[in-house]
Amino acid sequence: MNGNHTISDVSRISGIPKDLLRMWERRYKYPMPARDENGDRIYSDEELNKLVLIRQLVDQGRRPGKLMALDINELTDLLKRPKVEFDFERLIDLLKAGDAIDLHQWLNQQLQALGLRAFIHSVMVPANHKVGEAWSDGDLAIYEEHLYTELIKNLVRQSLAESSHLGSGPRVMLTTLPGEMHSLGLLMVEALLRLGGADVISFGIEMPFRDIREAALHHRVDVIGLSFSGNFKLDDAIVMLSGLRQMIDAKTEIWVGGAAFNHAAELPEGVDLLHGLHGVEHALARWNGRINQPSV
Repeated sequence: MNGNHTISDVSRISGIPKDLLRMWERRYKYPMPARDENGDRIYSDEELNKLVLIRQLVDQGRRPGKLMALDINELTDLLKRPKVEFDFERLIDLLKAGDAIDLHQWLNQQLQALGLRAFIHSVMVPANHKVGEAWSDGDLAIYEEHLYTELIKNLVRQSLAESSHLGSGPRVMLTTLPGEMHSLGLLMVEALLRLGGADVISFGIEMPFRDIREAALHHRVDVIGLSFSGNFKLDDAIVMLSGLRQMIDAKTEIWVGGAAFNHAAELPEGVDLLHGLHGVEHALARWNGRINQPSV
């Protein structure tokens, strides 16, 4: 490596989107690349190596702001530390035991130890799958699955209420279309958006088209976010999104995501598909980057 890495090189090698690199530069004052004669960003070998480590740690649930001040040796040591493994079997056992207090306390301990962002990525996503799988296999009763859902929702809501997040990003309304009754995915998206500085208004599930349009106008939202679980038929989602897009002002973005969509899904023009929860954070970074109109 020659130490003259462009932002495209750094993004490709580290896996960090360009918009997110620019946002970190503005928010955390790192990285602070040099500029060539054309004013384009030029990154050193050290910056590239450090960013690769930061990305790996962020994917583990670490907060980027706390990582920027560490040097490469400190980041490497942090990466070598054993990750805390969540005991999914104990989760199922506690649900079967029916002790809601013990289950709440145990989940809250995991949340406090990891922080909300890491809890969502490292615990909620696989736990949702594990609980759904156990219910499908007959290992959990439907009321036990409902208990898990309500406990986890209360924990996330409480965590959001206890922390302050500046709404400097886009105003996003979240809901689901008629026929989509799953709300956990919507809650995870809300939490990540709030943690990223978005101003979020959640309207719950199954919102009629006309209500979505009127609420978007009344609250002057920048983005409409919609969640589709794996139970929602892809063809139905595409048809409904096409109709909704025609009803919504073209300046209002529509972001969608969820297990209903595969990577090859062709959505209507003007509807952005976000791949996974990391896709939510990347979309927020892209929006912030466009609004702030960063230089190349």
